[in-house]
Amino acid sequence: MNPQNAIDQYLQQLKAMGLSDEQIAMYKQQMEASMNLSTQWMSQMGQFGQNMQQFNSMFSGDDGNAGMQSDGAELQLNPNSTLSKKEQWAIACGADLAILNGQYLNDLTTGFSKQDCRSLLSEWWDIDSKEEAVERIEWLFAEGHRIQYDIIWQAMNAISIKESKEFLREHVATNKMEEEVAIERLRNMRDALELFHEHNLIDKDTQPDMLIWDFARVINLSRGCFDAGYLSREEAMENILRCIDPIRKMYTSWKQLSVSYQFARSVWNGIDEEVFEEMMEGMEVLLTDENSPWVKMKWDEAL
Repeated sequence: MNPQNAIDQYLQQLKAMGLSDEQIAMYKQQMEASMNLSTQWMSQMGQFGQNMQQFNSMFSGDDGNAGMQSDGAELQLNPNSTLSKKEQWAIACGADLAILNGQYLNDLTTGFSKQDCRSLLSEWWDIDSKEEAVERIEWLFAEGHRIQYDIIWQAMNAISIKESKEFLREHVATNKMEEEVAIERLRNMRDALELFHEHNLIDKDTQPDMLIWDFARVINLSRGCFDAGYLSREEAMENILRCIDPIRKMYTSWKQLSVSYQFARSVWNGIDEEVFEEMMEGMEVLLTDENSPWVKMKWDEAL
Protein backbone atom coordinates (compact mmCIF):
# COMPACT_ATOMS: atom_id res chain seq x y z
CA MET A 1 0.00 0.00 0.00
CA ASN A 2 1.47 3.38 -0.99
CA PRO A 3 1.33 6.39 1.38
CA GLN A 4 -1.57 8.10 -0.47
CA ASN A 5 -3.69 4.95 -0.34
CA ALA A 6 -2.91 4.65 3.36
CA ILE A 7 -4.13 8.21 3.90
CA ASP A 8 -7.32 7.65 1.89
CA GLN A 9 -8.09 4.41 3.73
CA TYR A 10 -7.62 6.05 7.10
CA LEU A 11 -9.78 9.05 6.19
CA GLN A 12 -12.58 6.65 5.23
CA GLN A 13 -12.28 5.09 8.69
CA LEU A 14 -12.57 8.52 10.29
CA LYS A 15 -15.69 9.26 8.24
CA ALA A 16 -17.23 5.96 9.31
CA MET A 17 -16.53 6.92 12.92
CA GLY A 18 -18.69 10.04 12.48
CA LEU A 19 -16.08 12.79 12.21
CA SER A 20 -17.24 15.87 10.32
CA ASP A 21 -16.00 16.78 6.85
CA GLU A 22 -14.16 19.73 8.39
CA GLN A 23 -12.30 17.51 10.86
CA ILE A 24 -11.45 15.00 8.13
CA ALA A 25 -10.17 17.78 5.85
CA MET A 26 -7.90 19.00 8.65
CA TYR A 27 -6.52 15.48 9.13
CA LYS A 28 -5.97 15.06 5.39
CA GLN A 29 -4.04 18.31 5.15
CA GLN A 30 -1.86 17.38 8.11
CA MET A 31 -1.14 13.84 6.92
CA GLU A 32 -0.33 14.86 3.34
CA ALA A 33 1.98 17.59 4.60
CA SER A 34 3.69 15.04 6.81
CA MET A 35 4.16 12.58 3.94
CA ASN A 36 5.52 15.31 1.64
CA LEU A 37 8.03 16.33 4.28
CA SER A 38 8.93 12.79 5.31
CA THR A 39 12.68 13.30 5.28
CA GLN A 40 12.52 16.32 7.54
CA TRP A 41 9.93 14.63 9.74
CA MET A 42 11.99 11.47 10.15
CA SER A 43 14.99 13.53 11.17
CA GLN A 44 12.90 15.28 13.79
CA MET A 45 11.39 12.00 14.94
CA GLY A 46 14.85 10.51 15.39
CA GLN A 47 15.90 13.43 17.57
CA PHE A 48 12.73 13.37 19.61
CA GLY A 49 12.61 9.58 19.82
CA GLN A 50 16.05 9.38 21.41
CA ASN A 51 15.06 11.88 24.06
CA MET A 52 11.38 11.02 24.52
CA GLN A 53 11.53 10.31 28.22
CA GLN A 54 13.29 13.61 28.78
CA PHE A 55 10.94 15.62 26.58
CA ASN A 56 7.93 14.48 28.55
CA SER A 57 8.63 16.20 31.83
CA MET A 58 7.37 19.49 33.15
CA PHE A 59 5.83 20.65 29.89
CA SER A 60 4.67 17.32 28.49
CA GLY A 61 3.49 15.15 31.36
CA ASP A 62 6.17 12.61 32.34
CA ASP A 63 7.42 12.17 35.89
CA GLY A 64 10.98 13.27 35.17
CA ASN A 65 10.52 16.38 37.29
CA ALA A 66 8.90 14.71 40.29
CA GLY A 67 10.52 17.26 42.57
CA MET A 68 8.41 20.00 41.02
CA GLN A 69 5.09 18.18 41.46
CA SER A 70 2.63 18.72 44.25
CA ASP A 71 1.65 16.05 46.79
CA GLY A 72 -1.69 14.94 45.43
CA ALA A 73 -4.02 16.84 43.12
CA GLU A 74 -4.53 20.35 44.46
CA LEU A 75 -5.82 23.43 42.68
CA GLN A 76 -3.28 26.22 42.42
CA LEU A 77 -5.02 29.50 41.59
CA ASN A 78 -3.48 32.95 41.31
CA PRO A 79 -5.74 35.41 43.15
CA ASN A 80 -4.12 38.26 41.20
CA SER A 81 -4.83 36.86 37.74
CA THR A 82 -6.10 39.47 35.27
CA LEU A 83 -6.87 37.10 32.40
CA SER A 84 -10.13 37.41 30.49
CA LYS A 85 -12.61 34.54 30.41
CA LYS A 86 -11.40 33.56 26.94
CA GLU A 87 -7.77 33.53 28.06
CA GLN A 88 -8.57 31.51 31.18
CA TRP A 89 -10.58 29.02 29.10
CA ALA A 90 -7.61 28.51 26.79
CA ILE A 91 -5.20 28.09 29.72
CA ALA A 92 -7.59 25.52 31.21
CA CYS A 93 -7.09 23.26 28.18
CA GLY A 94 -3.65 22.45 29.60
CA ALA A 95 -4.92 21.79 33.12
CA ASP A 96 -4.24 18.02 33.14
CA LEU A 97 -0.53 18.70 33.23
CA ALA A 98 -0.68 21.97 35.17
CA ILE A 99 -2.44 20.40 38.16
CA LEU A 100 0.01 17.50 38.17
CA ASN A 101 2.93 19.93 38.35
CA GLY A 102 1.39 22.36 40.84
CA GLN A 103 1.13 25.23 38.35
CA TYR A 104 -1.44 27.99 38.36
CA LEU A 105 -4.62 26.95 36.57
CA ASN A 106 -5.97 30.44 35.94
CA ASP A 107 -3.03 32.55 34.79
CA LEU A 108 -0.41 32.79 32.08
CA THR A 109 2.43 32.47 34.56
CA THR A 110 3.05 28.98 35.88
CA GLY A 111 4.00 30.30 39.31
CA PHE A 112 7.55 28.95 38.92
CA SER A 113 10.64 31.17 38.93
CA LYS A 114 12.39 32.41 35.80
CA GLN A 115 15.51 30.38 36.56
CA ASP A 116 13.58 27.18 37.27
CA CYS A 117 11.77 27.49 33.95
CA ARG A 118 14.98 28.22 32.07
CA SER A 119 16.73 25.22 33.60
CA LEU A 120 13.84 22.88 32.81
CA LEU A 121 13.40 24.18 29.27
CA SER A 122 17.11 23.77 28.60
CA GLU A 123 17.33 20.30 30.11
CA TRP A 124 14.15 18.77 28.72
CA TRP A 125 13.45 20.66 25.50
CA ASP A 126 16.90 21.99 24.55
CA ILE A 127 15.41 25.50 24.54
CA ASP A 128 17.79 28.29 25.48
CA SER A 129 16.55 31.13 23.29
CA LYS A 130 13.48 32.71 21.76
CA GLU A 131 14.36 31.25 18.36
CA GLU A 132 14.41 27.71 19.74
CA ALA A 133 11.17 28.28 21.65
CA VAL A 134 9.37 29.47 18.52
CA GLU A 135 10.76 26.54 16.51
CA ARG A 136 9.51 23.94 19.01
CA ILE A 137 6.07 25.51 19.33
CA GLU A 138 5.61 25.82 15.57
CA TRP A 139 6.59 22.17 15.18
CA LEU A 140 3.86 21.21 17.66
CA PHE A 141 1.32 23.28 15.73
CA ALA A 142 2.36 21.96 12.32
CA GLU A 143 3.03 18.30 13.05
CA GLY A 144 3.73 17.29 16.62
CA HIS A 145 3.15 13.63 17.32
CA ARG A 146 -0.45 13.34 16.09
CA ILE A 147 0.47 12.26 12.55
CA GLN A 148 2.49 9.27 13.74
CA TYR A 149 -0.22 8.51 16.33
CA ASP A 150 -2.82 8.22 13.58
CA ILE A 151 -0.57 5.91 11.57
CA ILE A 152 -0.03 3.72 14.64
CA TRP A 153 -3.80 3.64 15.23
CA GLN A 154 -4.31 2.53 11.64
CA ALA A 155 -1.73 -0.20 12.21
CA MET A 156 -3.73 -1.34 15.26
CA ASN A 157 -6.62 -2.12 12.92
CA ALA A 158 -4.58 -4.62 10.91
CA ILE A 159 -5.67 -8.25 11.00
CA SER A 160 -2.65 -9.45 12.95
CA ILE A 161 0.17 -8.00 15.02
CA LYS A 162 2.54 -9.18 12.27
CA GLU A 163 0.69 -7.07 9.71
CA SER A 164 0.64 -4.15 12.13
CA LYS A 165 4.42 -4.27 12.44
CA GLU A 166 4.84 -4.53 8.67
CA PHE A 167 2.58 -1.49 8.22
CA LEU A 168 4.69 0.56 10.64
CA ARG A 169 7.92 -0.51 8.96
CA GLU A 170 6.52 0.68 5.64
CA HIS A 171 5.03 4.00 6.75
CA VAL A 172 7.04 5.13 9.79
CA ALA A 173 10.39 3.46 10.32
CA THR A 174 13.45 4.22 8.18
CA ASN A 175 15.98 2.51 10.44
CA LYS A 176 16.14 -0.03 13.25
CA MET A 177 15.83 2.54 16.04
CA GLU A 178 12.71 4.13 14.55
CA GLU A 179 11.22 0.69 13.97
CA GLU A 180 11.72 -0.24 17.62
CA VAL A 181 10.23 3.07 18.81
CA ALA A 182 7.17 2.71 16.54
CA ILE A 183 6.53 -0.90 17.58
CA GLU A 184 6.96 0.04 21.24
CA ARG A 185 4.24 2.66 20.81
CA LEU A 186 2.04 0.11 19.08
CA ARG A 187 2.34 -2.05 22.19
CA ASN A 188 1.72 1.00 24.38
CA MET A 189 -1.46 1.71 22.44
CA ARG A 190 -2.67 -1.87 22.92
CA ASP A 191 -1.96 -1.67 26.67
CA ALA A 192 -3.59 1.77 26.94
CA LEU A 193 -6.75 0.55 25.22
CA GLU A 194 -7.03 -2.30 27.70
CA LEU A 195 -6.44 0.01 30.67
CA PHE A 196 -8.87 2.70 29.53
CA HIS A 197 -11.55 0.13 28.69
CA GLU A 198 -11.05 -1.42 32.12
CA HIS A 199 -11.65 1.96 33.76
CA ASN A 200 -14.64 2.70 31.48
CA LEU A 201 -12.94 5.81 30.14
CA ILE A 202 -13.51 5.02 26.46
CA ASP A 203 -15.92 2.82 24.53
CA LYS A 204 -14.79 -0.18 22.53
CA ASP A 205 -15.27 1.62 19.21
CA THR A 206 -13.80 4.97 20.29
CA GLN A 207 -10.51 6.37 19.03
CA PRO A 208 -9.27 9.06 21.45
CA ASP A 209 -7.93 11.93 19.37
CA MET A 210 -4.30 13.04 19.68
CA LEU A 211 -4.73 16.77 19.03
CA ILE A 212 -4.76 17.78 22.69
CA TRP A 213 -1.46 15.97 23.35
CA ASP A 214 0.26 18.43 21.02
CA PHE A 215 -1.84 21.48 21.80
CA ALA A 216 -1.69 21.10 25.60
CA ARG A 217 2.07 21.11 25.20
CA VAL A 218 1.82 24.28 23.11
CA ILE A 219 -0.11 25.85 25.98
CA ASN A 220 2.22 24.74 28.76
CA LEU A 221 5.39 25.31 26.76
CA SER A 222 4.23 28.85 25.90
CA ARG A 223 3.60 29.51 29.58
CA GLY A 224 7.02 28.19 30.56
CA CYS A 225 8.73 30.22 27.83
CA PHE A 226 6.92 33.33 29.03
CA ASP A 227 8.13 32.77 32.59
CA ALA A 228 11.64 32.10 31.25
CA GLY A 229 11.65 35.40 29.38
CA TYR A 230 11.83 33.86 25.90
CA LEU A 231 8.35 34.96 24.84
CA SER A 232 6.53 38.19 25.57
CA ARG A 233 3.14 38.08 27.22
CA GLU A 234 1.51 38.88 23.89
CA GLU A 235 3.45 36.19 22.01
CA ALA A 236 2.72 33.49 24.57
CA MET A 237 -0.97 34.33 24.76
CA GLU A 238 -1.27 34.45 20.98
CA ASN A 239 0.00 30.86 20.82
CA ILE A 240 -2.41 29.75 23.52
CA LEU A 241 -5.47 31.46 22.03
CA ARG A 242 -4.61 29.92 18.68
CA CYS A 243 -5.42 26.52 20.22
CA ILE A 244 -9.05 27.30 21.03
CA ASP A 245 -10.76 26.74 17.67
CA PRO A 246 -9.10 23.41 16.78
CA ILE A 247 -9.69 22.09 20.31
CA ARG A 248 -13.36 23.08 20.32
CA LYS A 249 -13.90 21.51 16.92
CA MET A 250 -12.35 18.22 18.04
CA TYR A 251 -13.78 17.73 21.56
CA THR A 252 -17.19 18.13 23.17
CA SER A 253 -16.40 18.27 26.90
CA TRP A 254 -13.63 18.80 29.44
CA LYS A 255 -13.73 15.11 30.28
CA GLN A 256 -13.31 14.02 26.67
CA LEU A 257 -10.35 16.38 26.32
CA SER A 258 -8.79 15.03 29.52
CA VAL A 259 -9.24 11.36 28.62
CA SER A 260 -7.80 11.97 25.15
CA TYR A 261 -4.76 13.73 26.59
CA GLN A 262 -4.10 10.96 29.07
CA PHE A 263 -4.58 8.22 26.49
CA ALA A 264 -2.13 9.87 24.09
CA ARG A 265 0.34 10.34 26.91
CA SER A 266 0.11 6.62 27.70
CA VAL A 267 0.79 5.75 24.07
CA TRP A 268 3.85 7.99 23.94
CA ASN A 269 5.35 7.29 27.35
CA GLY A 270 3.99 3.85 28.17
CA ILE A 271 1.77 2.85 31.09
CA ASP A 272 2.94 4.04 34.49
CA GLU A 273 0.30 2.97 37.01
CA GLU A 274 1.36 5.52 39.62
CA VAL A 275 1.28 8.46 37.23
CA PHE A 276 -1.97 7.18 35.70
CA GLU A 277 -3.61 7.19 39.14
CA GLU A 278 -2.27 10.69 39.83
CA MET A 279 -3.71 11.97 36.57
CA MET A 280 -7.05 10.26 37.22
CA GLU A 281 -7.14 11.97 40.60
CA GLY A 282 -6.29 15.27 38.95
CA MET A 283 -9.06 14.84 36.39
CA GLU A 284 -11.59 14.10 39.13
CA VAL A 285 -10.60 17.24 41.03
CA LEU A 286 -10.75 19.35 37.88
CA LEU A 287 -14.21 18.02 37.01
CA THR A 288 -15.75 18.34 40.48
CA ASP A 289 -14.05 20.99 42.62
CA GLU A 290 -16.17 24.13 42.75
CA ASN A 291 -13.08 26.30 42.30
CA SER A 292 -11.81 24.40 39.26
CA PRO A 293 -11.79 26.30 35.96
CA TRP A 294 -13.50 23.27 34.39
CA VAL A 295 -16.41 23.72 36.81
CA LYS A 296 -16.52 27.51 36.70
CA MET A 297 -16.39 27.63 32.90
CA LYS A 298 -18.60 25.41 30.77
CA TRP A 299 -17.06 23.67 27.78
CA ASP A 300 -19.33 25.57 25.40
CA GLU A 301 -18.90 28.83 27.31
CA ALA A 302 -19.45 31.90 25.13
CA LEU A 303 -16.01 33.37 24.55
